Amino acid sequence: MKFMVAMAVLGVVIAVCGLIYGVLAVGVPYQEPSAAQAAAEETYLTVFDWVMAGGGLMVVAGLVGAAIIGSSRRYWPRFSKHDAMDTRAASRAEDIP
Repeated sequence: MKFMVAMAVLGVVIAVCGLIYGVLAVGVPYQEPSAAQAAAEETYLTVFDWVMAGGGLMVVAGLVGAAIIGSSRRYWPRFSKHDAMDTRAASRAEDIP
């Protein structure tokens, strides 16, 4: 669960970095760009799109994964770490006469 939350946080960080990159690299487009400037701007926009999409996918995957793990522990408590410890303690108590 901690891994999924960390992945979601990392996705937000990547998306923010992509947003900063997009503002700094592309910013305000040229009014009448030359062919080289237009090609460079297109490259920057492509990188910006991929970084933002990657960050967004990481956020979604982290949140969905955390929700799945959280719900599985709620509805199937035998998979929970705390319940596994309780069952071991209970089985030891039964062995004692």
